[in-house]
Amino acid sequence: MIYKVLIIAAAASCAAFIFGCSRQYKPQADNGRYIIDDFSGEGTNNWQFFTDQVMGGVSEGKMSKTEEGRLRMQGSVSLENNGGFILVRKELKTDKGYCDASSYDGVWISASGNGKEYSVHIRTSANWFPWEFFKHDFAAAEKSKTHYLPFDDFEKYGTWRSFNPAKIKYIAAAAAFEKMQADIVIEGIGFYREQEMYKELTDKEKRVIIDKGTEKPFTGEYHDHYEDGIYTCRRCGAALYRSSSKFKSGCGWPSYDDSIAGAVKETPDADGVRTEITCANCGGHLGHVFRGEGFTEKNTRHCVNSISMDFVPESRIERAVFASGCFWGVQHHLGKIDGVLKTKAGYTGGDTENPTYQQVCSGETGHAEAVMVEFDRDKTDYQTVAKIYFETHDPTQVNRQGPDIGSQYRSEIFYFSQEQKKTAEKLIGILEEKGLDVATNLTKAGQFWDAEKYHQQYYKKNGKTPYCHTYQKKFD
Repeated sequence: MIYKVLIIAAAASCAAFIFGCSRQYKPQADNGRYIIDDFSGEGTNNWQFFTDQVMGGVSEGKMSKTEEGRLRMQGSVSLENNGGFILVRKELKTDKGYCDASSYDGVWISASGNGKEYSVHIRTSANWFPWEFFKHDFAAAEKSKTHYLPFDDFEKYGTWRSFNPAKIKYIAAAAAFEKMQADIVIEGIGFYREQEMYKELTDKEKRVIIDKGTEKPFTGEYHDHYEDGIYTCRRCGAALYRSSSKFKSGCGWPSYDDSIAGAVKETPDADGVRTEITCANCGGHLGHVFRGEGFTEKNTRHCVNSISMDFVPESRIERAVFASGCFWGVQHHLGKIDGVLKTKAGYTGGDTENPTYQQVCSGETGHAEAVMVEFDRDKTDYQTVAKIYFETHDPTQVNRQGPDIGSQYRSEIFYFSQEQKKTAEKLIGILEEKGLDVATNLTKAGQFWDAEKYHQQYYKKNGKTPYCHTYQKKFD
C-alpha cells in the first residue's frame, strides 16, 4: 500500500539527499513561535529529500535552495509500482531523542507553490513501525501564505496510536497520494501557540492593549459610532460587543451595557477600586467596567478604548447553523476557521420552546444539538465553513455521531437562504459522487435556542479535544 511505501522510504537513508549540515534540532523563538527552520544562516537546515524509488516507485524530483535561501522541492509524483510521493524531511533530534512540543498548539508553515495540495507529516517516538505517521494537508498557492495546522486536526495514517506532540521525532513536507507535478517553496516551518498568533500591533496600540494605557476621551474612532454590526478585538479578532448593546454615556469612550457571552473577562484592579475588562480570548486590555450608574436597565457600563477594537458592519456578517453530533466538537472546529467571528452552541429543529439539555437528550423535543456560526464575508464564505463542517464529522451516519446515539445527534444543515441551500446541495453532490451515502438533512432555519453556559466553548474551557469530531479531508 502507498502509505507503507511512503514511510519505509522516508526511513531509508540510502534514498536521502542531505540539505545542510546541522545534526541537532535547535528551534529559535520568534514572537511566541518556535522556528524549526526559517532557512536563514548556515548550518540550520539538515533537511533530507526522499522519493518512492527505494521501494520500486518511479516518482522523481529534487530539493534545492532558491536565491533567497528558501527550500524548494520539485518533482513528478506517480502512483505506478505502488509508489506515490516525494518529500523533504527533518529530524527533530534533541538530547532526549525527540522534540517536546506539548506546550504548543500546532504547526505553522509558510509556503508558496503551484496551487496543489501538499501535507505536513509528523512521526513521534511512539510510531514503532515505518508506516505510521500523522498528516495535515494544506494548499501551496502562488502567493506565499502562512498556514496554521492545529495538532488536534492531524489525521492518523497507518496507526491506531494517539498523536503525542511531546515526543516528535521527524517533520516533513510531502507531495503524496496523487499523481501530480510538485513545485513548492518553503519559507519557514515551526510550532505555534494559538493565543500568541495575533495581529501585529503598532506602538500606539501596544500602549493601550498590552501596556494597559488609556486613549484620550472623545478622540477614539468609535466613541460616537452607532452603525449596526459587531465590535471585535483588534489584537485577535474575537467578537466582543454587538452594536445593540452600545449607548451614549457622554464619558468620551465607547460604552456598552453588555458584552457577547464569554467574550470579556473582568479582573479587579490592584488598587481594589476599579475592575479591568480584557478580551477573554487573548487577554488584550479593553478598559474598565462600572455598575450602578443607572444609564440603562442593565445598570452596567463597559468603558472601552476605541483603539482596542475593530468593527465589522452588519452587511458583512452572515449566519449559518450546523448540527453533526455533540455540539462541543462542532463548535470546537468551526470556531477555528479564519473569519469566523462567533460560535454559539444551542438547540434547533424541534417544537419545544426554551428546551433544556436534559429535555433534548431525552430525544422527545425534536431538537438537534447545533451550532450557530457568525462569520465575516470579507474573510471567508459559506462554502468554506460548510466544507469544514462536512470534513469534521461522518455525514453518512443516521441519528448518531460516533458513540453519541439519538435524533438529537443527527447530521443537519439549517439554511437561512436559498443560496446557502444550493451551496450545501452542491457539496453533498460532490461527496455522493465520491461514493458517500450522505444522510445530512437540509432544513430551513427556525428558532435557535441558546444552550446552557457550561456547554459554550466546552473544549476550550476544559482543555480537552473532541472525541468524535476529527478532521478528514473530503474535498479536492
